[in-house]
Amino acid sequence: MTDWASTLVKKRCYTGMRIRVSIDRSLSWQPNKLAGSHGARFTIEDNNGLAEMVLAKRPKGAWIKLTRDSGVLCYEEAGPSLIGHISKSPKLKFAKINSNPGNPSSGEIWSGPFDGEYHHFCGDRFWVNNVENKRCHYQEVPPRLKSSLERFKPLGGSFVVNPWGHVIALIDPQPLPEEAAERWSRMSKEERRLLQIKQKGAGMLPIYICKWDDDWKVELDEPPDYSKPLTKDELNQMMGFLSKWSSLEGAPDKEEVEEAPDPEVAEDWADDSDFFEEDALNISYSPSEN
Repeated sequence: MTDWASTLVKKRCYTGMRIRVSIDRSLSWQPNKLAGSHGARFTIEDNNGLAEMVLAKRPKGAWIKLTRDSGVLCYEEAGPSLIGHISKSPKLKFAKINSNPGNPSSGEIWSGPFDGEYHHFCGDRFWVNNVENKRCHYQEVPPRLKSSLERFKPLGGSFVVNPWGHVIALIDPQPLPEEAAERWSRMSKEERRLLQIKQKGAGMLPIYICKWDDDWKVELDEPPDYSKPLTKDELNQMMGFLSKWSSLEGAPDKEEVEEAPDPEVAEDWADDSDFFEEDALNISYSPSEN
């Protein structure tokens, strides 16, 4: 088990691409629950033995999550369970859409499945949420990841890392490179439909940000427990914070203390109110106060 996978299970973070494995060994993906009910369901060619792995555990089929390091997560009564791994760069092939384009450019319109590990950031704070809706922050943020995201999302928000290591995000209307705009004319009808589904749901555009570097060894902090007394470090941080109000000279400007609007309110990546049909989780996101 990789460091990331062991951390993932330890923190109970359900995060990854949601795939349905059916009893007939077929695989499928859908943008969200509603779209899947209206015909937006894409079949996946299984070249990794994923169906065999899952059906050995769940003979009647199941929803699974495929993580960034190709770990396969299944829901158990006691919580999430890592049941195995498929190949590092998955050989799964989507019908009619491309989940792993060759060399996408930063800012290019993303026309593949916008799904994967859900991450969130606001300023220097980056985090994922666990199944108990508690934030687990990055211990250290990769500088290139931060700068790549801030180029298109200066106020923060959400981003996704798919199992092929592509970082993708939804953005508000803004100027894009001319070649990015021309991408629409070359899209298939299925790719155009995916964009239209996202436009209907969030009014935002999915774009490619960068490739996740395997050297980014992101570790997660334990989620904070606000029921416990403040630690010595937390007290020192609060004293430093309160000292800004000790005189008019130290008082921060209004712009300094205003919080950015909550970007996740509009960013409806998918109808993940039930990541797995068995547990019907309802996870919401908001900028960290920690």
